[in-house]
Amino acid sequence: MENLQIALPYDIESLFQQYYRQLCLFANNILHDEALAEDVVQSFFAGLCEGRNTLPDDENTRRGYLFIAIRNNCLKHIRSEKIKSKYVDQLDKDMIEEQTVMDAMIQAEVIDQLMEAIHQLPQGCRQILHMAIFDKLSNEEIAGNLTISINTVKSQKKRAIQLLRSRLDARALLLLLFLLTE
Repeated sequence: MENLQIALPYDIESLFQQYYRQLCLFANNILHDEALAEDVVQSFFAGLCEGRNTLPDDENTRRGYLFIAIRNNCLKHIRSEKIKSKYVDQLDKDMIEEQTVMDAMIQAEVIDQLMEAIHQLPQGCRQILHMAIFDKLSNEEIAGNLTISINTVKSQKKRAIQLLRSRLDARALLLLLFLLTE
């Protein structure tokens, strides 16, 4: 028999490129395990490639369907791993409400937008901002680690925020400022 190619109304590879990071962040909000979240998302996309999973033809409903499918796959994984007593009760309460799902989707998008914008910063700004946000280092600690002055750290952070201010929407900018003040 010949392999028959079915024409899909969507390109799986471009969907993967567009949504992978957001879906991983979303899944990690549920599973609290980055590697497992990536596995769940990759498994879903593998199912799309193999024809086990399908997406709606309508482009407008496809995005929401992706997040719901990932949420369901996360919940299915939790149940199948017998961790039910620890997580399912809380997840079921939290995830039943549609607003909670929407909040998690928005949070994943905002974090993705922020990470992408930080990645596009000049090297010095990016390195200092990364150390301040993700490593939770003070200006003094950053200066010590990079053997630069505290004033250089402050000016690089200020420059990074100015550059990001023009690239980020209000939600991502608020998240950035929150992360810098923690």
